[in-house]
Amino acid sequence: MTRLFYFGNSDAGWMPVNHLAGLMMRLLDAGPCDLAPCRLSLPRRIATTLTAPPKGGAGGDIFLLRSPSELTRALAHPLWRERRAFRALWVIDSFWTETWPRPAARLLSHFDLVAYTRRDDAADYEALAPGRAMFLGWGADVLDLGSDAADRPIDILRVGRQPAAWDDDVRTAAACAARGLTFHGRPPFPTSPETQQTGLMRDWYGRAKFVIAHSNIAAPAPYTHPTRAYITARWTDALAAGASIAGRQPEGDLPLVSWPDSLLETEEIDLDRNLDRIAEAVAAWTPGIARRNHQEALARFDWRNRIATLATRLGLSTPALAAEMQRLRAAVKG
Repeated sequence: MTRLFYFGNSDAGWMPVNHLAGLMMRLLDAGPCDLAPCRLSLPRRIATTLTAPPKGGAGGDIFLLRSPSELTRALAHPLWRERRAFRALWVIDSFWTETWPRPAARLLSHFDLVAYTRRDDAADYEALAPGRAMFLGWGADVLDLGSDAADRPIDILRVGRQPAAWDDDVRTAAACAARGLTFHGRPPFPTSPETQQTGLMRDWYGRAKFVIAHSNIAAPAPYTHPTRAYITARWTDALAAGASIAGRQPEGDLPLVSWPDSLLETEEIDLDRNLDRIAEAVAAWTPGIARRNHQEALARFDWRNRIATLATRLGLSTPALAAEMQRLRAAVKG
């Protein structure tokens, strides 16, 4: 049996990844293993560094890590030393390469595959895992949670981290009203973590024309990388639900989500100037933009494509994955 190891939590910022984990378990017929309680002692770390885990058997393990630093949790799990046919690693915040536990290359040699989510991290990962590094970019559950709805009563939706100029929803709402724009501030968090991803995409992204998202370089925070720009689930989830993204964009990490009308670059971060630019785009908006966003997302980054790519590399196949890929191909064809 395939096993999926990941950090179980109800943090709002990780709901898209938790949703991915759920999809992976369903499509790969994989059992869950929680990394949250795992800690690696010094003697165990030394032993793990020096001795590779046993290979063989019928089942394999996939480790879905939040960042490189979480590798120690994988190595500390009680099941790490079991005989397995393969061990694969997929790092979501792959850009935190300076946080790999040492000796990184030696520890990563225990894995048959090391996947990263930010394309520009390729050289770093190839150096650490030559011939075993693989790009699996950000995605979304476009097929089941996406939308091409034409009715979008919210012109501008604020979600998540914002720079100071955009962080006061009351001020932003007043500035939007002065321009005849409908604005909604940060959506309320659902009481159930299990429904949060569905609610955010269907009830909010799917009802908005534009979602505000700024590059981590232009609008830094204590928890963002200071030098490497990147997109997050806010980009892929919003586009999957038909909304376009407006804000100062993360240059260099946009090929996956960039097509006509998908992104509105506002350049400098200034609320009034940004809103003037967005107001022009709202006036020119048509339902065809939502349809194109949804269709491009289906073709480019549905999570099922990522899971299928990973499964092919690991020699995995399941009836559930085959059926979902058939559904996805049909949807892409329209």
